Amino acid sequence: MDDELPSEIAEGATLQGGEYGWSVPVFPRALSRAEVSGYACLGGQFQFRIDDDSTCEMYWLNADSNDRTGGESWAEYSHRSCSEVLQKFQLLVNETDFGKEAASWPFQIDPIKNLVFIAYFVREPEWVSLSAEQLK
Repeated sequence: MDDELPSEIAEGATLQGGEYGWSVPVFPRALSRAEVSGYACLGGQFQFRIDDDSTCEMYWLNADSNDRTGGESWAEYSHRSCSEVLQKFQLLVNETDFGKEAASWPFQIDPIKNLVFIAYFVREPEWVSLSAEQLK
């Protein structure tokens, strides 16, 4: 996936370990800008990013899009993937007690300050390359 997102999509994100992470209030705007720019969103997951650059991944709290279908145009897939990720993201935000999740780790985590959503965006040529790699 692209190592560098356009600034209008990456705005408000932190980059750590090659992954962009947005705070909960900022991510929907990044997702909307990605779709307008022709990106699809493969999905992502929540994690806590700690000040010492370590992460606490919550892979079980993921919001992924479904695979691109046979006759689906890139514009349709871009729109659908972003919509699916947004719906799942919002559902998790509304249903998850991130304070409880933070308390489950063996050290102090501020669930508001340290919570980010890591998302993966692709453009069509990159998606084609990724799909070809999966077929090998």
